[in-house]
Amino acid sequence: MTQKFKIILFSEVNSKFGMPYFERIYSNENFEIKALVTTPKGKLCSYYVGEANPVDLEKFALSKNIPVYRPDNIKSDSFCNELKKYSPDYLLVANYQKILGENLINLPKYDTLNFHPSPLPRYAGLSPFFWMAKNNEKESGVTCIKVAPVIDGGDIVKQLPVKLTGNETTREVRDKLFEKSLVLLDEVLKDITKQSIKSYPQNILQREYFSKPTESDMLITHETKVNEALSILRACAPKPAILELDTKKMKVIAVSWSPQAKGVLYQLKDGKLYFLPETHKEEIL
Repeated sequence: MTQKFKIILFSEVNSKFGMPYFERIYSNENFEIKALVTTPKGKLCSYYVGEANPVDLEKFALSKNIPVYRPDNIKSDSFCNELKKYSPDYLLVANYQKILGENLINLPKYDTLNFHPSPLPRYAGLSPFFWMAKNNEKESGVTCIKVAPVIDGGDIVKQLPVKLTGNETTREVRDKLFEKSLVLLDEVLKDITKQSIKSYPQNILQREYFSKPTESDMLITHETKVNEALSILRACAPKPAILELDTKKMKVIAVSWSPQAKGVLYQLKDGKLYFLPETHKEEIL
C-alpha cells in the first residue's frame, strides 16, 4: 500500500475557501489530514460573516475525528512542538490570516505551501477580490507559493490564469477565483504525489500589495468620476458604498439615471447619477 502524505491544514474556521480544500484533500486517497489549525475561539473571518450557508471547519473536522487547534499564539515554540508529533510532510495554508513563524514554516518534511487567490506577485495581501473589482481587472489568476517570511512573497509553485470581464462585483470575482483554486489544488496534489514539486522566484518588481479596504476606499465624492463610482459600488457589493454629502455621509447600494428613482441626485466630476440609499432614508455614519 502506498504511504499517504501527512497534511496539517491551516484555514479560518468559517472559510468558504478552506472548506472545499478540506473536503478535497480529505477525500484524496494519497493524503491524510492529521490536524486542522484554525481561528482562535470566539473569532471569525469577517469576509464571510452574515453570508448565507455558513460553514464550520472545526465541526466538520471533528466529525471526521481530526484534531483541531485554535491557538492564540501561532508562533509559540510550545505550539510548534505540539504539531511535531504528527510528523507532517506538508503544511497547507488556505485562507488563514495569521502569519506563520519560521519554526512552523520549517516544520514539515517537505514544504509549507500557501494557496492565494490572486496572480502573485500582483494583488498580494488581504482582500484581493475588492481591489480587482474596484480596478475593473480583466486578467487575474490563482497561485500556490512556498510560504516565506515575506507575506505572499514566497517562490511560486504553480499558477493558473483566470479571465474576468472587468464588471464583476467583489463576490463574483471571489466565486470565480475560488472555483479555479480547486483546479489549482488538484494539480498541486498530483505534483506532490509524484514528488515533482518545482518552484521559481516571484518578480518582486511586479509586486502589488493591497491591505484591507478602509472607508476612504469605499468613498464617493464630487471628485469621483462616473465610471469610478460604478466600480466602487461593485467592489463594495453586497455591502454599501459611502456617498459624501455636504454635512454628512450616506450609505448607498445602487445608482440610476432615471429621475423617477428614489435616490439622491449627485454631481460627480463628469456627470450626475441618482444614488439609492441602503434604506429609503438617509443614514448618517
